[in-house]
This record gives sequence, structure tokens and C-alpha cells, in this order.
Amino acid sequence: MVQPRPYASLLLITGSRDTAAHFAAFLPADRFAPELNVCAPREAAYVLGETVYDVVVIDGGGLADGEGDGIASLAAANGVTGVLLLAPAERFEAVSRFAEERGFMALCSPVDPSLLKQSLGMMATVSQRMHALADRAEDLERRMEEMRLVNRAKLLLVQRFKMTEKQAHRFIEKNAMDRCVTRRAIAEKIIRTYEI
Repeated sequence: MVQPRPYASLLLITGSRDTAAHFAAFLPADRFAPELNVCAPREAAYVLGETVYDVVVIDGGGLADGEGDGIASLAAANGVTGVLLLAPAERFEAVSRFAEERGFMALCSPVDPSLLKQSLGMMATVSQRMHALADRAEDLERRMEEMRLVNRAKLLLVQRFKMTEKQAHRFIEKNAMDRCVTRRAIAEKIIRTYEI
């Protein structure tokens, strides 16, 4: 079975239709979702609060001083892995320092297309790796919680029914197999039944 290629989602925050059209033609189809999500700066807070994106690009050229900085900070604070602020040349140095402090990236606008493409590609890769790590961490946390519950249930069986640890483990395993449920479900039932 062929797995679908994972695409990175991208949100472009801009006040210019020309910038949106340029980005739509520019993005590599093999890296980013086929649809480019675009919103105006005044909608950015709402959109960022509603949907999680892999990469957010803020076109700071047409924004009031500091408006792009605030949107980029909000995106980074909301957990977006890749935030890129395109800053006008006259503000780039200050924006760059601010970006470094807040955990996002700034490029001087107008930006070289190959540099922009490379930056977006790196951000998409980092975002996908971060999502994979978060999924693994979540899976490990679930497994650890199951182990804690099973151990608690085994302790109750040992205390209540004078089973050995091995017998208690076998009891939970066998009940889980016989009932076609997880060890966690059996452990939770034992805990609910016998824990005072």
C-alpha cells in the first residue's frame, strides 16, 4: 500500500493579493499542501487560534511598524514550529534581534527566491520532525500510564488475594486476552473494584 506523502501546511499573512499570488505559484508542490491558506493581518489572531499550521509566513512589508512582530510572536507562542517574518530592509536589524529573542526567523524583504524556498523547506522539515517527536512522546506517556495502572492492579491482587507478582501479572494478561480488551482496561476494573 502506498502511503500518502505528508504535506506541510502553510499560512501566509499578508495584506497584498500580489504577494498571495506570488506565493501560490512559488511553493513546491511536493512539500506543501496544495492549498495555500491566506489571511489578512487583522484576522491573524483568530486564524492562529483556530488552526495549527506547520509554517506561518508574515509579509511585514505592508504592515504598520511592529504589527508583523506581534503576529509572529503570537504564532510562535501558539506552538507553530516554523514562523518566518519578512521584514523591510529599514527594520530588518531590529526585527532580526526581536525574532531571535522570541524564537522565530526573520528574512530581509525582498528576499532571494532560492533562500526563501530553502528556508521554507527547512521549516517544514523541522515542523514534521517535531510532530513526529511529539507523537512518540505521547505514545510513550500512554505506555507509561498503562504500566503504572497494571502495577497498581497487580499490587491490589497481591494484597487482596495473596497472589505472587507473577500470578497477578498472569491474571491480568489472561483476562485481557480472554475478554479481548487491553491490559489497561482490566487493570482499571481491578482498581475500581478493589481499591479503597
